[in-house]
Amino acid sequence: MATLLLIAGCSSTTEGEASPRVETSTTVATPTTPWDPCTIPDEAIERAGLNVDTKESGIFGRDQYGFKICGWEDRPPNNKYYFSIFAGLEGIEYLHDPATFDRLQAVRVGTRDATQYQQVGADASLNCGVAFTEGIQLIRATIITDATVRNPPYDPCTELNSLVSWLDSEIPS
Repeated sequence: MATLLLIAGCSSTTEGEASPRVETSTTVATPTTPWDPCTIPDEAIERAGLNVDTKESGIFGRDQYGFKICGWEDRPPNNKYYFSIFAGLEGIEYLHDPATFDRLQAVRVGTRDATQYQQVGADASLNCGVAFTEGIQLIRATIITDATVRNPPYDPCTELNSLVSWLDSEIPS
C-alpha cells in the first residue's frame, strides 16, 4: 500500500502572478498486524497430514504477545502432537532470550534458512520449534507432543521441518 500526499501551494513565476505548485511524497505503509496462519487453506493442511477439524485460532482463542497463532492436531488415529504456527512483527533476535529459548541451531527448512530451537525446559524428545523471518515478520512453528505419548514414533524436529516444508507455499515469502 502506498499513500500519496499532495501539497498544494503557490509559487510565483512573474511578480504579481501566482501559479499552482504541487509536491508529492510517497510513503509505504508498514503492516500493523501480522499475517494470520489460520488463512492457510484446509486443503493444504490436509495434504500436510493435519486434521482440519482441530483447527484452533490463538491459544484458548487468543493471540499472544502480538503473535497471530493457529494450530492443528495430526490426523486420527495418530493424535500424537499439536502443530502451531505463530506470526508476529518481530525479528529473529526474539529467539535470543535465554529465559525463554535455548538450543538454537541454524537449519534449512524447505526453501528457507531457519533457526531451530527449544523452549527452555522442554523435552527435546517430545517438542521442537523452528523460526525464520519473512520481511518484517517472524514466523515460528512448533510441535508439542501429547502428554500421554512417552516414546513418539518420530523425531519432533524432523516431523516439524517436514510439516513446514509441506506448507511452505502457503507461508508468506
